[in-house]
Amino acid sequence: MRESYHLLGIGGIGMSALAHILIEKGESVTGSDQRSAESQELPSQATVVYSSAIRDDHPEILSAKEQKLPLLHRSEMLKILLEGKCALLVAGTHGKTSTSALLSWVLQSAGLEPTYAVGGIVRNFKKNGGFGLGPHFVAEADESDGSFLNYTGEGAIITNVEKEHLNYWKSKEKIVLGFQKFIRGIKDPNLLFWCSDDPVLRELAPPGIPYGKSGELCMKNYRQEGINGIFTASFKGKLYEEIELPLMGEINALNALAVFGMALQLGLSEREIRTAFRSYQGVKRRLERVGEVNRITLYDDYAHHPTEIQVTLSALREAFKKRRLIILFQPHRYTRTRELDFRRAFDLADLAIITDIYSAGEEPIKGLSGSTFYKQLQADNAIYLAKEKLLPLLPKILVPGDLLVTVGAGDITELPPKLLRRL
Repeated sequence: MRESYHLLGIGGIGMSALAHILIEKGESVTGSDQRSAESQELPSQATVVYSSAIRDDHPEILSAKEQKLPLLHRSEMLKILLEGKCALLVAGTHGKTSTSALLSWVLQSAGLEPTYAVGGIVRNFKKNGGFGLGPHFVAEADESDGSFLNYTGEGAIITNVEKEHLNYWKSKEKIVLGFQKFIRGIKDPNLLFWCSDDPVLRELAPPGIPYGKSGELCMKNYRQEGINGIFTASFKGKLYEEIELPLMGEINALNALAVFGMALQLGLSEREIRTAFRSYQGVKRRLERVGEVNRITLYDDYAHHPTEIQVTLSALREAFKKRRLIILFQPHRYTRTRELDFRRAFDLADLAIITDIYSAGEEPIKGLSGSTFYKQLQADNAIYLAKEKLLPLLPKILVPGDLLVTVGAGDITELPPKLLRRL
């Protein structure tokens, strides 16, 4: 008998991944994605699934309680879906989506038909979630609201641990404790990979396999040729030379190194992994090339943390050494903008354009705005432009040969296609 599910916020990246999986499993799925205060009629006998973005006083939450319908947080639904599968979880402050997407594609390319739930649209799949008949389930384990503590897995990749999401965690110390608890939920140390380049993880020294520029799984001789990364991996006494990945940046190579090791541990052949890497198309909004007009090239990226911004600019600078590099940054959340130090984030850009803060549903903080954030940077290479002035003024700022990357987790991603039509 088919189960019935109603997903609140079904258009969101996390909920839509669940929707894909449930539909492909043959379940009955409905959903809503409006921010109206009006209540919608819920299907009878449905389990109502909600995310942390849904308020307790949401009309459909209240209606579900009134009708005594089962209510599940998104993480509880994902936990149920993980049951009976070999769960491979990907956690970390940065790089979760890129790493889980690549791992999902490697397993799929090798014919293992994984189930996957990823926090971005995987270009090879053209979606962010899918149900597979194989034994593996690759899931991005999100620490932003603590929900990754609901999961246990056979294996995991942990990319890094850094101060972030303080609106939930309140302090870096609590974040570290959260990751320690998550690590204790991983069953097989032979399938637990953690990045030894990360100072927090290095200090924690969890069980499992350390990877990085030093460690049991070691990356050597990384270089970037245009938009491609090439590196050698050393693992268990064997050298895997000249591994090619069609992605910019050393951080993507480190993520791929962990996937390479995980895939070997799962029994995939070196040839299968290399083939999958070469055919990998990346994730939307992760250093995504949007287009080019009049020799002005536009990229778009989801980075919203200072470390992520530095990594993005470093990859672009390495790939396009002689071109003027311009970043257009939309700060994301008032709390993040207040708590994190962005002063060195834009150093590699020739010009940093700062625009207004995307609230992501947060209440404004008095005295904090895109303009005041720009002033706090005290950067000679930065200017501030109000959001409504971007489209009219950018064509006057950009010249042939420029590379512009729009950066942020908000709606700044809507600008590049409009800008291309103006250039």
